[in-house]
Amino acid sequence: MSKPLRLGIHELVVNYLQTKLASGDQIDVAELTQEIAHSVVDVIMEQEEGGQGAVFAFALTSLGEEYLQQRGVFDTSPKGH
Repeated sequence: MSKPLRLGIHELVVNYLQTKLASGDQIDVAELTQEIAHSVVDVIMEQEEGGQGAVFAFALTSLGEEYLQQRGVFDTSPKGH
């Protein structure tokens, strides 16, 4: 596998923002976040109906955990390392 999906998505968003800034457009972070959330829901909705709730819960939990970890509030590193 080439680069991780996370890195590819990050590069896509950065390129999008750079293009917007270069053209003089304003960047609405709330709107950008909403668009990303819509995309995640689209992926969830493509799953079998019976598994959508679990995937949604996992996505929501992951979002909160990642935010807290990056803020330094929540340490997810394995104990003893």
